[in-house]
Amino acid sequence: MASLTTMFGRNARFLRRRAALAITAAAVLAASALPAAAQEARLTAEGREALALTIYEQDLALVSEQRRVNLAAGESQLAIEDVSNLLRPETVLLSAPGLRVLEQSFVADLLTPQRLLEASLGKTVRLIRTHPETGADTVFDAEVLSLAGGLVLRVDGQIEISPPGRIAFAELPPGLRSEPALLARLASQTAGEQALQLAYLTSGLSWRADYVARLNEADDTLDLQALATLTNGTRSDFPAADLRLVAGQVNQSVRPRMMARQEMEAAMPQAMAVPADVARAPQSASDRYVYSVALPVTLLRGETKQVPLMSAAGVKVTREYRFDGLAVGNPNIEEIGPVSAALVMELENSADLGLGAPLPSGVVRIYGPGPGGQPLFLGEDRMAQTSEGETARLSLGRAFDVTARATRTAFERLSQRSYETGQRIVVKNAKAEAVEVLVGGTLPQGWSMLEESAAHEKESANRIVWRLQVPAGGEAEVSYRIRVSN
Repeated sequence: MASLTTMFGRNARFLRRRAALAITAAAVLAASALPAAAQEARLTAEGREALALTIYEQDLALVSEQRRVNLAAGESQLAIEDVSNLLRPETVLLSAPGLRVLEQSFVADLLTPQRLLEASLGKTVRLIRTHPETGADTVFDAEVLSLAGGLVLRVDGQIEISPPGRIAFAELPPGLRSEPALLARLASQTAGEQALQLAYLTSGLSWRADYVARLNEADDTLDLQALATLTNGTRSDFPAADLRLVAGQVNQSVRPRMMARQEMEAAMPQAMAVPADVARAPQSASDRYVYSVALPVTLLRGETKQVPLMSAAGVKVTREYRFDGLAVGNPNIEEIGPVSAALVMELENSADLGLGAPLPSGVVRIYGPGPGGQPLFLGEDRMAQTSEGETARLSLGRAFDVTARATRTAFERLSQRSYETGQRIVVKNAKAEAVEVLVGGTLPQGWSMLEESAAHEKESANRIVWRLQVPAGGEAEVSYRIRVSN
């Protein structure tokens, strides 16, 4: 019986060894049969063949690029590096002939000392201490117990809080990278080099228009230059990019909407086009205007850069001296002023007058001729988006030598709901030349003009204005009486 038991025991051990060998052999065969996805291929910016940026005014940009990649037939795992750290994964579009995307993910878990420690919680690391006199290093095995409020290690059987020394790691924890990467599991029909098209939306890139204008001696024309101020708030460099700037607002909820696949695919061939040697005229697209910068632009991480957008010479302008708020129908106001005239400059956006292109909104800084031929800063104002055929109005501040005062001359209460009131407005001009001045204000509802010394113009139902010619070193006045019935 004992021999039978011994025999059965030997057979059992034999069978267990055979089973273990079979499991090991199966594991080896399974490992050899793993798809190429287990071997990750890196695709860096060195494989980039073309790059285009379409930047919006709202902290949003479309990045379109083409990279050369060598893929094996079947499945492969690709790590696309040198992408924006603010990439929006739900907007990524990868495409190439004969290529199918099985899955994709964005990894922005970057390698930092804190993340190394967090990945080592409950694990053993090496703690290196250097003797202060001999300089010799002593290495201890240390278990990372906690990072809450500070580093807690178990060293040589003792718990230490924020222990002295250097911490060394035998290997990097999986998933941590020095730079963000887009991971993609792909299925390719053929092996060899392919042109991979990549497009995605990202935050961190924006632009605005800034204008510089120089007035001529006669103050009737100016030379206007528009500059695009680009800002790169990402941790990525965008070298030699074909640049397009979109003027106009795109609808956003919490985050910018995901761009439709057809829209992104349509954008990419245009983005890959070779830029012209001269600036291209803005193109209308979906109720917005797209401005293409003539030459490739390099935009480095954290950089703010200006590039020319458009220019126009000899643009005709008109200067206006204006008093708003002097004409009032409030009987409680006895006197207003003296106040200085607002200096307003108008330029009509038409080809006949030197412009004739849609102007994106931006700040216009105006310089004029100063003493000794040196330029003099006259003022700045934000110009609203100005389509072709519209007029832009820019406020340059107040005129020092053109002033006005308004005095109430009459008031009569007719009933609880009606009254009559009048004003006299005197404008003085201390300049050496005559000027035209606009004097106006907003009157109460239910007003009617009873008498006036000069005919007024209506700018709206309740806004009126008088045009007065004021001689050099002289003055001009207007008086009126209105009835208000409510």
